[in-house]
Amino acid sequence: MELDSLKDLWRDIGQKDVRRESDEQILRMLHKRSQSPIEKMKRNLRSELTAVIILYSLPIAYFLTASNARYWELALLLLVIGIFFGFYYYHKNKLLREMQCVTCEVRSNLERQVSTLRKYVRFYFISGTVLTPIAYFATAFIVWFKSPVAATIARSPNRLEYAVLIGVGLALTIASYFLNIWYVNKLYGQHINKLKNLLGEMEERQPVL
Repeated sequence: MELDSLKDLWRDIGQKDVRRESDEQILRMLHKRSQSPIEKMKRNLRSELTAVIILYSLPIAYFLTASNARYWELALLLLVIGIFFGFYYYHKNKLLREMQCVTCEVRSNLERQVSTLRKYVRFYFISGTVLTPIAYFATAFIVWFKSPVAATIARSPNRLEYAVLIGVGLALTIASYFLNIWYVNKLYGQHINKLKNLLGEMEERQPVL
């Protein structure tokens, strides 16, 4: 519906009397705060931040208090990942707010910001996929060497146990890769594509001066 409306607006841009009004309508349409792709991505980002705070704070508190903080390294690992996401949230949210600037240049500014946003999302996808096996193997070895069972038997994992550990890690990494493709596209990718299509429509309808 937005693209159809923009098409109608751009048809009239060549007429001098309505050009200013059409530009203002396009600005309002691009930066509206209800169902625009930018606002949807902001809501998804806020939901992710809330989920991270809830899902990370509980196990961090548990690992720091249970069993005399035996697994404090796991709490530190989760804290580092949470801080990493916090920096990512700050910069991405700042970019999305800037993309809602109604006084900025419409097409040139949005093209630059959409390109930056795509880089953020690509980095988010790669880091999420890479962090999965890192967190898995770190957790596995910390639990193994610090668990009461490991202290009792006083030995390192044998070849079969290493093979199972690596096999599960590879399966988890592959599953995480495809899950991240779906997850990132659902939360951000499809909305970035809508912005790109919108910019493409504006480019096609721009009058030749």
